[in-house]
Amino acid sequence: MKKVYLFHLSVLIYILFMHVTQETFSFMGLNVFLAWLPFIFAQLFLDLENKGRWLFMPLWLLFFPNTPYLLTDLFHLASLQIYQAGGHFLNTTSDWWAYLTLLLPVLVMVFSGMAQVFNLFSAIKLSRGQKIGSFVILSLLSSIAIYLGRFARIHSIELLVHPVTVLKLLLGDWPVEKIQFVLIFSILQLGIWGLIYFLQRGSQEE
Repeated sequence: MKKVYLFHLSVLIYILFMHVTQETFSFMGLNVFLAWLPFIFAQLFLDLENKGRWLFMPLWLLFFPNTPYLLTDLFHLASLQIYQAGGHFLNTTSDWWAYLTLLLPVLVMVFSGMAQVFNLFSAIKLSRGQKIGSFVILSLLSSIAIYLGRFARIHSIELLVHPVTVLKLLLGDWPVEKIQFVLIFSILQLGIWGLIYFLQRGSQEE
């Protein structure tokens, strides 16, 4: 339990730090906050033992895509002046600190949030086949949400505020590029879940 509190405290400190002190990648404070919400909702679902805990499941599902969405923020690293043409690297301290403040939270939040899905599916008592199917469906849904967030600039909360508009975007045109993006990010998420599964299995065997 202490580890969980330490995790939440670290995330809160990071959010405040990025919002108050940083100019480079300051948007990461908001993005990490949005990725933090599904972790909180899932934790509440896992900790509570009454029927009211099921209220947190749709909230978790609504905000979960913000977790793998962080992977798209890695492209902002291209704005740094570290890598130069010809394979040369510059030892610019400010850029390396910016590199740290973007990469570390992405790794921590993505792997923590996606690892938590295993705990949720176990708590719901899904069978092995149901778990596999749920992972596939969840990866597809979140990939579609990531596409809308990155290219149509639609945020999770807009599904509640402007549901008709969001549904039109979901059911609207599906060009080849959109299908390929959803497929790519679905495979990426399933790959991460596969890695987490084998890491967890390996630690249990030890």
